[in-house]
Amino acid sequence: MTSKSLNELLKWSIINQATESEDASVSTEPRKPLEKLDPGLIDAILGRSEGQLMMDALQVIKNPQATNDEKDLAWEDFEMLIQQIDNACNIESMKMWPPILEELKNPNPKFREQAAWVCGTATQNNPKAQAAFMNEKGLNAVIELLSDSETYVRAKAMYAISGAVKHFEPALQEFKALDGYKILVSLLNNEHDISLLRKTVFMLNTLLVQDPTSTTQLIELNLIGALNNVTSQHMDDEDLVEKSLVTLKTFFNESASVDAASKTLIRPRILEAKEKYSKEILAAEDWAELEQKSA
Repeated sequence: MTSKSLNELLKWSIINQATESEDASVSTEPRKPLEKLDPGLIDAILGRSEGQLMMDALQVIKNPQATNDEKDLAWEDFEMLIQQIDNACNIESMKMWPPILEELKNPNPKFREQAAWVCGTATQNNPKAQAAFMNEKGLNAVIELLSDSETYVRAKAMYAISGAVKHFEPALQEFKALDGYKILVSLLNNEHDISLLRKTVFMLNTLLVQDPTSTTQLIELNLIGALNNVTSQHMDDEDLVEKSLVTLKTFFNESASVDAASKTLIRPRILEAKEKYSKEILAAEDWAELEQKSA
């Protein structure tokens, strides 16, 4: 609290603390009514609630007169507040999802990114927020962002999708209905940003573990062909190769059958990666399993 606020509070207290017994003399004149305490002073004393701070930030975000710097700071404040699960749940009760989701279509890509960031943070490991987000058609909105012109927006969209779908079966089923797997495989075939390719492969592995039945659809979508393209084009990227091989291993383990043509296609990449990274990535038994499954 500033010294000015303290002085104002002290002045108010002195003016209003006297009682009738303390008056210098009894007077027939009406008593002067108590002065109202400035709400700003109350906020200074007690502090604004986190819900109020969330509302304040959102008002700045939606204010057309606010500068980009002010909005940027407001987004950061909002994202920090909703790292608390209770605050993330309150987005629904405070009817904040609609204005947040509107920002996914903001002409400014920076704000599209930040809106997706908030969606991902609010929903991760939070079933109540995941349900509210899905009910507001948020999953469809962030899936659409995977085709955004800006790489960093697409990356945050991937983060938001992960938060919405992970460990939440209703959202997973909606993701599948929205052709989510097809979109992810298409990203593997067409994305050029290494970081986003890593995120996409990791996301596919996570979904394979969560949804083993997806292997049937992923066979039809030629996931093995997409992984072959990724590893052949980016064999020098150790992290991407490792994530691709882990995903391939999960796919082999969950799939009832993989056609011979797919095995013939991917086996040279497995052997090439083993020759290059056998001591850096995967355990000996993992390499042996990949060789055996692709034979």
